[in-house]
Amino acid sequence: MSKQNDKSSVITWQHSDQLDPRAIPLDKDGKLNKKIVLNRLKESFNFPDYFGNNWDAAYDLLLDQVDQLEGPVLWLFSIDDKSEVDETDLEVWGQLMKDLCAYAEPLGVQLRVIVQVGSKPV
Repeated sequence: MSKQNDKSSVITWQHSDQLDPRAIPLDKDGKLNKKIVLNRLKESFNFPDYFGNNWDAAYDLLLDQVDQLEGPVLWLFSIDDKSEVDETDLEVWGQLMKDLCAYAEPLGVQLRVIVQVGSKPV
């Protein structure tokens, strides 16, 4: 598991003994990779059937979500600390989130992203 502690980042990484069950899990069955993350985004943000299962398509559809937001918004994600993480895919996801937060700012939307890393609830 990477330790991402960039203080200038719009993503807050929190280590927790127990993950919030309301958080969107970025992993599944002990793995985190591009396919799983894109599927989690598709499910959680109700992407349409024509979603192309790639980072650009996810970004475009999430832009549509941001355009509908008002006021401060928190997107809460989680990763089980026991999951095998593809660091490159996690980094790409992180950049996608940073880009979305940057897009939201001039719209007057304070979008915050929190990623909890810890143990899944029993």
